Amino acid sequence: MKKFLYIPMVLGISILFVACGAKTPVNASKATTTTPTATTSTKIIYTQKLTYLPSYNGVQPTEYTPASKKSALATSTYTIKNTTDIKVFEDYQNILKKDGWTITDAKKHYSIFAKKDKHMASIIIQKSSKDVILQVTSK
Repeated sequence: MKKFLYIPMVLGISILFVACGAKTPVNASKATTTTPTATTSTKIIYTQKLTYLPSYNGVQPTEYTPASKKSALATSTYTIKNTTDIKVFEDYQNILKKDGWTITDAKKHYSIFAKKDKHMASIIIQKSSKDVILQVTSK
């Protein structure tokens, strides 16, 4: 009688070990990691002044010049603390692509030109000691 009890117990425990040790499918890791940087969140935050343009990690502008009759382009300047120009360039380019922007031109680590629908953006990235200054001109 004990044999009949031990057989289902051994089978149950064996199934638990096999199920817990199963490998994840190859494609499962690709679906969750959009970029290898700090911008892995799935929600895109937009700037307050240029509501159609994704923000770089929720940073608020230090300066803003709205579009006017003289200039059809609005300009926002951001200061991003304790980072590198290379990281900002790669992260912001990924954020734009993720939001559906088409990168029309990019000069590694210092400028990105992008468009989406009727909007266009020119992004200039400048290194300033430990910080990065991000200047966005857009319409």
